[in-house]
Amino acid sequence: MEEALIEEMVEEILLRLPPDDPPSLVRAAMVCRRWCRIISDPGFRRRFGRRHRAAPVLGLLANLRDGDGLDDGFDFVARFVPTTPFRPHFPDNRDRCALDARHGRVLLTTTPWGSDLEVWDPITDVLWEVAPLPPALGDPFSWNAAVLCAGHGTCSHFDCHLEPFVVVFLDSNTEHMRVHLYSSEAEAWSQPTYGLPSPLDGVETLPTALVGNSLYFLIYASQSILEYNLATRNMSVIPLPPEQYVDFAVLMAMEEDGRLGFARLVNYTLFIWSMERSPEGHAGWAHIGVIDLETLLPVDVFPISEDYVGFAHGVGVFFVPMLDERLIFSIDLYSGLVRVEDCGDGRTHGVVPYTSFYTPDFRQYSVAPV
Repeated sequence: MEEALIEEMVEEILLRLPPDDPPSLVRAAMVCRRWCRIISDPGFRRRFGRRHRAAPVLGLLANLRDGDGLDDGFDFVARFVPTTPFRPHFPDNRDRCALDARHGRVLLTTTPWGSDLEVWDPITDVLWEVAPLPPALGDPFSWNAAVLCAGHGTCSHFDCHLEPFVVVFLDSNTEHMRVHLYSSEAEAWSQPTYGLPSPLDGVETLPTALVGNSLYFLIYASQSILEYNLATRNMSVIPLPPEQYVDFAVLMAMEEDGRLGFARLVNYTLFIWSMERSPEGHAGWAHIGVIDLETLLPVDVFPISEDYVGFAHGVGVFFVPMLDERLIFSIDLYSGLVRVEDCGDGRTHGVVPYTSFYTPDFRQYSVAPV
């Protein structure tokens, strides 16, 4: 009884370790066999996630190209830039661009904008090759894709990064936009679901937002947002907030109220909207915030770049590039904390934040730490 009580107290202490400092759990697991067994248990990982709720930003995928520092003849690199002490074994994905990240996985495409998709788990360094893309795609800039857990709707996503996943592929190269779903369990694409007429200039290849059962894509030509309902497989189009455009914009999953958000960078100012639906189901927008970067960021960093904006869903962190294309500001929407992230050599052409819980699993080893 006393031993069980001690173990329960140890677990309560370990559950309070900060999720944005993964090495602290590794060090704790190395203390003794008992602590290692507690931390490696799948139940501990689920309880750890429930306690801390929102997965921390462990890093971001910076899409780099055309930099003198990119050696070995690689023009494109999707580089994992850590924002915590966590480090993947192989941070550089050469000849790759990051499209999306969700539920502990990163969706990569071969470059220069090739025909292959891959799903990567930075924590375990497992890489899955997605079956060849659906045929007759034509223009490589006519599509976008997203990755999510196959158990979305029933999964807590605290510990599912090695479970089956789904890739949602939106293509606008036909008369009507179509969506294919790739299942890692079946290792195959579904038949397409057709929706609204395709825009003339294709689909914006910016990270998507997942809110409830709906996945949202930015559409460049029509300056709008496409909503794809994962449950019904229906598509609909939502106009952007008045007088706003896709340029220097990002979609946001507003976790605090379960709504879709939209943010745009204009003249060093971030304008933020939240989508609202009328009783009849019509979408509208409420202007909910303005962030003046000139008052928030150090004076000596201006002018900053307005090439892109990144957003970490669930934790409310924006990423804004500096004029020095190696450096990126991270701005916590709730605390106002500002940090500088260094992407290394090369020019950054966009970022995909990576959020995940990380707890070590030593069960694969025959000898546990003593």
